[in-house]
Amino acid sequence: MNPYTFVLVDVFTECPLAGNQLPVILNAEGLDDGQLQAIAREFNYSETTFILPPRQAKADWRLRSFTKKEEVFGSGHHTLGAWWTLAARGELALRDPETEFWQEIGESIWAVSITSEGRAPLRVAMTQDKPRFGDKPADLAGLAHALGLEVSDFDLERLEPQAVYTGATHLLTPARSLSVLERVRVDAEKLVAVTRPLGCDGCYLFSLETREPNSAAHARAFSPGVGIAEDPATGSAAGPLAALLASRGLFPEGKWKVIEQGDEIGRPSRIEARVSGDKVEIAGRAVIIAEGKLFL
Repeated sequence: MNPYTFVLVDVFTECPLAGNQLPVILNAEGLDDGQLQAIAREFNYSETTFILPPRQAKADWRLRSFTKKEEVFGSGHHTLGAWWTLAARGELALRDPETEFWQEIGESIWAVSITSEGRAPLRVAMTQDKPRFGDKPADLAGLAHALGLEVSDFDLERLEPQAVYTGATHLLTPARSLSVLERVRVDAEKLVAVTRPLGCDGCYLFSLETREPNSAAHARAFSPGVGIAEDPATGSAAGPLAALLASRGLFPEGKWKVIEQGDEIGRPSRIEARVSGDKVEIAGRAVIIAEGKLFL
């Protein structure tokens, strides 16, 4: 049996037992796809990330992430938590105040910037892919009913539901208020049926009404298509949301703003996002809460 080191980290939070939980397997070389998927099922979190040597010369590390059902891509809590873990454990050569690295995810390579002090990470920022604005759902009533809502609960005066990609595709769906977000009751089968034709596995429901005065939006993420009933923090969706809001003049150009998530399920998360032209970035902090070994 071989030992594999794992770390449990809470992402997009500064407080233990908040944010989005992530197991990171540090020495995943030699594990095959079936083992990677089985380990993700064993941990039973929304995603599990495995750190591997890069295949492409420009990259510093290759990251692979799995839900309980399948491999996922994009750049979000599953990648930010991995880089925070590498930095906090002294696996990276950090230079104050900021060091740039490159991550290989699927066939893409994206920049990672780690702010540090005294070789300790303070913040991880990651560049996502250029935004692509996709289709809008034709069946708004079906989407509303899949969420346990009415079409009148959508904020259609300012925005329409739309699929947007910045590395992963998410159906961004505007709600009128925080109270609408609190009333959601998801029918997983119906939600998958409505969103799958748009290239999505669920929807990222958001409101421009927020809990904190300086936040840009408050969101909830439902992705039953990949086995995630509700995700506490979804960086791969926060980037597309920031891009969509910026395209409508609802997000300040070139400034970091917070997207709130996870409060309704007791895992408050705060995702920072910035849009500068077609460059989309997300950022945040994380907390390591446990370390151990897998014997396989």
